[in-house]
Amino acid sequence: MGKSLEDISMSEIDRDKHILLQMLDLHRQKVAPIDLTSMLDLSSSCLEDKFPQNPTELSNTFLRRLWLYHPQTRSSSCEVLAGAYGVARPENDDSQCAINPLDLVAAVYMTTNSFLQQEITYRMVQCNFAVPLYLPPVYPEKKGMLLICPFRNVLGSWKSHSSEESGGNIMKNMANSRMPLISAVRLGQCSISKSRVLNSVLGGSNNDCFINHDMDGGQLPRVLSDGLVEVSWNLSPADNGNNTFPRPVLMANLRGDAASYKEQVSLLCYASSVLIVFCGSFGMEERNLLSSWRDNGSHLILIDCSAAMEEDGEDGGNEKLKRLLMKNLELPEESVIDGQNDNVETLAVKLRGALNVLIPHLPTTNLVSTAGMASDLSMKVDEDEISRMAFGEVEEVLHGVENGVSKFLEEQLPLQGPTWKRLCHLEKEECRLRSQEANGEKEGLVEELMSYKLTAAMKSFIDALSTYDMTKRAFFLSWMRVKLQVVQLGKLTEGEHQQEPCLGLDHFLREMGLIYERYFHGPNYELYEMFRLPYLAAELLLYGVPLELFNGDASVFPLNWVYSVLYEVYRQLPHYTRMRVLTTLGFNNSKSAEMLSALFGVNFLKWDRRHVKGAYMLLLSLPDNIRMILDCELLMVICTEGLNSSHAREEEGRYVHDSELATFVSELSDVTLVNLPQERQAGDIRNFQIAVNAILRTKDSERRPNFQVVSEGLAKDAKIMNCIIDILTQDKSLENTEALCTEGRRVNHNLVGPWASQYPSSETPKKYCEAALELKQSLLSVFREKAATCQPTCMGAFMEHMRKVWESVKNQNFAVGFEDTNVAAALASLCTKLIEGEEQLVGLMDHWVQQLDTRISELKESGSWSADSDDPSEGILRTLGEEATMQINSEGEKIKSSLWDHLRQEDIDMALIEAYKTNLLKRVHFIQDQVTLDTNPKIEAAIVRHDLSVKMQALLTALEAALEVKLRSLLESSINNDILIDDKQLKEEFTTVWNDIPSNLEITPFETYEIPARVFEQLKENLNNSGVKKPKIKLKRATDLKQFTVKNGHFALRSKMKRTLKHNKEVAQRFTNNLIDDCDRRISEKLRHKEGYTDSYMKEVLAIVDKGLEVLKLESFTMKPNFEVDLKSHISSKAIESFQQMQDLLKRERETKEKFLNEMKERHVQDFLYNFRKRDQCQKAAHTFTAQCLRPTALDFINGSLERQILDDLLANDHAQVYASPKNFHYHLLKELLTEDSFEKFFEYLKDSEIFCRKKVEEIILQRLSGSTMIEDQRFQRMQEICQRMEGAIDLSSEQSSGVQSNARLLLERVCVILENPRDVTVPTDFLEGPLFEITPQREHFFTYLKESVAKLSGSLAQMFSENENVIEVSQDLSYKLQKLVFDRMKGCDKQCPFCKSPCDLGGTEHTVHEALVHRPKGLVCYTDAGSTSLSYLTCSAEMAGENKFQNKHTNGQTRSYKDYQSIYPDWNIPPETPDKGDTGKYWKFVFMRYNTRFAQAYDCEPAFLPEDWTKITMADALRNLKEAFYITE
Repeated sequence: MGKSLEDISMSEIDRDKHILLQMLDLHRQKVAPIDLTSMLDLSSSCLEDKFPQNPTELSNTFLRRLWLYHPQTRSSSCEVLAGAYGVARPENDDSQCAINPLDLVAAVYMTTNSFLQQEITYRMVQCNFAVPLYLPPVYPEKKGMLLICPFRNVLGSWKSHSSEESGGNIMKNMANSRMPLISAVRLGQCSISKSRVLNSVLGGSNNDCFINHDMDGGQLPRVLSDGLVEVSWNLSPADNGNNTFPRPVLMANLRGDAASYKEQVSLLCYASSVLIVFCGSFGMEERNLLSSWRDNGSHLILIDCSAAMEEDGEDGGNEKLKRLLMKNLELPEESVIDGQNDNVETLAVKLRGALNVLIPHLPTTNLVSTAGMASDLSMKVDEDEISRMAFGEVEEVLHGVENGVSKFLEEQLPLQGPTWKRLCHLEKEECRLRSQEANGEKEGLVEELMSYKLTAAMKSFIDALSTYDMTKRAFFLSWMRVKLQVVQLGKLTEGEHQQEPCLGLDHFLREMGLIYERYFHGPNYELYEMFRLPYLAAELLLYGVPLELFNGDASVFPLNWVYSVLYEVYRQLPHYTRMRVLTTLGFNNSKSAEMLSALFGVNFLKWDRRHVKGAYMLLLSLPDNIRMILDCELLMVICTEGLNSSHAREEEGRYVHDSELATFVSELSDVTLVNLPQERQAGDIRNFQIAVNAILRTKDSERRPNFQVVSEGLAKDAKIMNCIIDILTQDKSLENTEALCTEGRRVNHNLVGPWASQYPSSETPKKYCEAALELKQSLLSVFREKAATCQPTCMGAFMEHMRKVWESVKNQNFAVGFEDTNVAAALASLCTKLIEGEEQLVGLMDHWVQQLDTRISELKESGSWSADSDDPSEGILRTLGEEATMQINSEGEKIKSSLWDHLRQEDIDMALIEAYKTNLLKRVHFIQDQVTLDTNPKIEAAIVRHDLSVKMQALLTALEAALEVKLRSLLESSINNDILIDDKQLKEEFTTVWNDIPSNLEITPFETYEIPARVFEQLKENLNNSGVKKPKIKLKRATDLKQFTVKNGHFALRSKMKRTLKHNKEVAQRFTNNLIDDCDRRISEKLRHKEGYTDSYMKEVLAIVDKGLEVLKLESFTMKPNFEVDLKSHISSKAIESFQQMQDLLKRERETKEKFLNEMKERHVQDFLYNFRKRDQCQKAAHTFTAQCLRPTALDFINGSLERQILDDLLANDHAQVYASPKNFHYHLLKELLTEDSFEKFFEYLKDSEIFCRKKVEEIILQRLSGSTMIEDQRFQRMQEICQRMEGAIDLSSEQSSGVQSNARLLLERVCVILENPRDVTVPTDFLEGPLFEITPQREHFFTYLKESVAKLSGSLAQMFSENENVIEVSQDLSYKLQKLVFDRMKGCDKQCPFCKSPCDLGGTEHTVHEALVHRPKGLVCYTDAGSTSLSYLTCSAEMAGENKFQNKHTNGQTRSYKDYQSIYPDWNIPPETPDKGDTGKYWKFVFMRYNTRFAQAYDCEPAFLPEDWTKITMADALRNLKEAFYITE
């Protein structure tokens, strides 16, 4: 049978995993995982951060970088990509990453043992990297593993908000700390990166805790890490004001599709307080999984990252399924987040808000409990049976420690109590002959010491160490550290650790040593297997467990114990093994242990809360590359902690103890590293005193240790310490101040790393790894120098040396006593003053250099430079050099005076520093020389820059003009095309302009040579051509050159006759001196032209020598060939120095020129970008203001006056009678209807008289304006007026705001206020609140752009008006307001007769009773006779005189008599028809008679039965009747 697709897919995955492990060279590690010992080799051999050449180096590079806290630790970049190994890669992938970085992390954890994993995890947390919690299986038949052991060593610190913990800072073991566990999984394919969202939630957009697609290599397919679960903490440190969450949380992240990893999801459901699901689909399978997770989990947050389901055939398919799912899962609205259209930041904000609501109320768990749940789910956990057995032994050892550390120390570790400390003190006092009467007390103390019985804790401890199972012993030691941390950290807050003593593994090892040491104070045959203890300690030392070399609490060196342990080490090492010693002096809060760990991978005590005091040592087997440098096989590293500890400064004798410790370890060292702490505190002067006294006591010793300085904080402290060391360690006979020039090699003051005292979420300093590697290279360089002058020592000799040193310390056999601080304090004070003087001098000369441009101009104008040179630049250089030297020498004298003044002011005895006075003065001279050396190149650069500036001035005008043209073009393009021009395009445009400007500043190519090598080849060739065979050429440095002397050995045998030798030497010497002078002059001539070295120059010089030698041959004596070799070597050495100086000078000038031009270009680039951005903002603000504010204002102003003028024009002409009153207008309207005799118009009027009137007004206006130029004239006049007012407002605003810095909104508001001043315009300002107007503009450009915008507005309006030639279009612009004006004037009262709809003709709105002059037959408005379909011909007035009744909606269905109409319509007066009144209705009777049939058809009724006499009414009668009714006389 063939394989299924699933089987084929799984086999391909297995193949890729196998290839990946082979590619990383990790496949062999399955049997023997990488351990801590391997890590020591990896870390100690690392001298630089080498870029990996191929994938096999990635895992080692990962570990080396991690130990240096490198921010790119997880990078998988290398020269050879994975494709070369057959691993598939995405198309168009140009990344240098060989594999996905997450696969690299997973592979490292899969191939390292638990103890190395602890160190890896500790450092990854410090770097804020996510750490694997669950490792998926490499092969399907295997099981994955939950990791708990690596987290046992992780500490975290945060600010507690609990009332029980007093709200202080607490530090806890992170494996045991209880906090909410928030887990995130992905279900299906999502449109957004889950890990990016989590990073943003935890720490913002710059957080790279979880590897994601946006990181280099994150886009590559994962092979090993799908199914991996990572965790990261988010704590709340006290100094962090922007806490993400209100309490610490643990975040877990499952990699891959959760549907494929049910085991991991089950664990997360049970353990998590909140399960976050990024859901890419809501299909049946997904819904079933979510339902099962909901049943097992506490809280569920669902994030919709799906797309619309096209297969549903309708929009919103996923939305419907989601709503159904929410209902089934009973999820509240706030637990479902829509992330379909959100970016990462927006979704992170939503998720963070949802979590912040839940977190205060969530249950807590810890990783230990999670491991228990994993076991319940039959998952494999890394802590196996051996680990559990070791833990049982630890429980036995630490039984009772919960009752209090002090009590445990007193009962189980009694030898470290006051008895031992007092005995050690008495022994030292006895050796120093200070006490002769303490023998009785000493005997009592020894007797008390010998009464010691091995305690249960120590018996269990020694038994546990005695096991032959190395893995079990390693677990035991690990559990001891963890258990002690958990027990003590659980009870301590920040203030309590100072009262309660701390207990560590080192206390048990110290007790073990004291058990052994006790034997040498009096044999006791009841001692428990005493002689096996040194062997156990030796094994631990070789395993990497530090051995206490010096007991800092008792201030004693346990000679017998350390000697015996080192002897056991010696027995296990090859006899030829040699070693060197590196010691660190660690003061209060200095992180010596962390620094040494980063440098060499060693593990000293790192628990910051403990007050460790003493010296600990480790032996490091050196890799081959380091052995070659140090000329030895072992490096003993001694870490000294707790010197000048803040908690013990007030204790009696602490300074003496610190001095004893520092002196002892320094005497043992080849190199001593003085590690100054990061923060300066009160009492830090003691740091200097302790170190200085250690130097004073050891500087003349046999080993003469080399002291180096490293500072974690202030550079000034390092400079002071370095100055002290130089003054103390330099030989007074040395006159060359170059002997003092060691500062750059010694001081490394940028070494602040993410130490344990900081928080796991702290950002890793990016420069720390470079600084650590520089320090390591510097130390190895010092060891290399040491190897040239001092042989390494073997273990036996070192042990004997330790004994001698301790005897010296006990007997205080030093010129400077341990209590003496006078010399140290005086030197520290003087060096502090000296460094302050140096800083002042450097600052003064920096200021002097800044003023050089002005000084150079003055010298050129006055021509008062040095007359020794014809070249002005050379003369100015010499003059300025002399001025600088005078200035520096003057300040140097002030520094010297200040030192002696300081001595007098501080009342320091001059005798204390008399021995070092010469070196102090040398140091001042060295400072002067160093500042001079630093200043001279700056003077040269200043002259070059000045010359370039002068040349550049001629180009600046053309450049600025061209840039202004380009700037205007770009600005115009930006505003006209409404496009955004980015910085890249602007820089390209600038470069185009820059390159088009003709310049005489082009930098000519300059080639540098290895001049010594080129001269050597020329000399060698010349000598060969001269017939000298195998010449011994010796080229010397300039500092080693002396005057050439003709020696006896330069003469041939027959020329060495005693009677002539002296004369021959004098002749030869004179000739040689003249020849050398000729060569010097020739070289000077060449250098005067400031040209670089060429071989022809050297050939020319050697040719001069050859000609001279030919002349010398004419003398009576004969010279040996070695004379020619030595002479030419001497001349060549001088030529090398001269040519090298010129090459260096030309190189500096070229670099200065390049720097100047680059700075000039960069400055103009930045100015160009800045000006464009500011001016573009200005013109856009001006353009927007004009478009949204000034243009509507201008149109309102122009059109607002036109309506009134047009109306006045209408009233002033022949239409005056028509518009005299509403009655007149109504009369002329009816008259015009009658004259036109159109049924359609009559019908339209009767149907809606208001609309008809409005149309009539519009027609009249159009007719009146047709062919008139009045509008154009008025518009143009008003437009000019408003634009002039706008320009005036802008000018006035510019004047009023002169000298005042304000944003665009305030400036424009001032323009608006000025423009509104006559109160005939209203300027809208609401939109000025937008961000566009919050800029601070360039005032001159801003107001210029405003005026330009107003000018453009004027032109656009004029063009718009000129294009509107059609009068209809013109009137449409004005129609609404103009018609409203006319109609409001003409409409009068808008009430109509309730029966015939005739308008009220009283005019105005002040009357209360309405009247119509002419009532119409009601049939004209669709009234019919009662009981008939015929139109009614009766008028309202006729009805009022009759007996008819009416019924409508106003009568509520009741019939009312017309005579009683006022009961319904009290506001109408309709007089009845009477014979005595004339017939006012003939107008409408005529209309009705004429169009009776048409009205009937229009209303779908029968025509009215009109009275016979209506037929006699003529149009003239109707018109006359209308005039009478409206009282018109024409």
